Amino acid sequence: MNDITIVDQNMPDFLREAGLSALTKQLAGRTGAKRIVPRNGIFRKLVGGEEMGKVKGPINTIVVNASPHVGRIFYAKQWSPDAEPTAPDCFSNDGRTPDAGANSPQSDRCDTCPQNVKGSGQGNSKACRYSRRLAVLLEEDFGTALEGHVYQMNLASKSLFGDSPSDKVHPFENYTKYLANNGKNIDHLVTTIMFNEDNDNQSVVFTANRYINRNEFEVLNKAAAAPETQRLVIMTPYQADASGRGAPKQIAAPQAEAVVEPTKRETRKPEAPPAEKKDLKTVLKDWTAEE
Repeated sequence: MNDITIVDQNMPDFLREAGLSALTKQLAGRTGAKRIVPRNGIFRKLVGGEEMGKVKGPINTIVVNASPHVGRIFYAKQWSPDAEPTAPDCFSNDGRTPDAGANSPQSDRCDTCPQNVKGSGQGNSKACRYSRRLAVLLEEDFGTALEGHVYQMNLASKSLFGDSPSDKVHPFENYTKYLANNGKNIDHLVTTIMFNEDNDNQSVVFTANRYINRNEFEVLNKAAAAPETQRLVIMTPYQADASGRGAPKQIAAPQAEAVVEPTKRETRKPEAPPAEKKDLKTVLKDWTAEE
């Protein structure tokens, strides 16, 4: 029996519930931002830009917060893993207008922006990409500390929109609508996040696992009210890159695409309005056309 085991046996209950102190985190170098980066079938846990663990397979989470709107992010240059860290050229938190902190706004409005046109990116894609941020708790953290550890996750287009693989497994935007239509609160459920095998594990999908318990509910409320949690879902001019290596870098790194030189586009006559209102599935398919 080692010394740590002996000390642990004598720990008072009130200290067990306190979790790691700010001083201990500081001395252990664990004061940086916590992020979960899904990439190529592996969820990587990053703290302060350093990898602290990884999971190959589904993870169980509680969604604490999310950016109110699907945002947009644009890089003029194609992403490269060897590129120097840079802020995005333009970005939007509400998906409607460029943020006041954007270095080089491309238009007054996102819907009329030339970077929001098919063909402005690589191939027939759009150069400006969709993005949404989540703040999540991990199920595995409960029982080790009552405070919970809130992680940031960035979702790109393929994890936000598209067809649902099944009636219960969805990309994020479909998942939230599915829960709401069934009278369920996303923050009152443990949500399983898994890689989408239909997309070569390059995007993630969501499914409801179970209701949270009372302890998780108390931790959830505490975490949701913390200013740090609120900041995790707001995009700023300087962000850690998707690999989490500390320095500001391109947010949508694995999915950023090259911008082709602008060319004059044909003027098309306005199409006649559809005879029938599109259903939700059709609308979501249209949103994913940029991929």
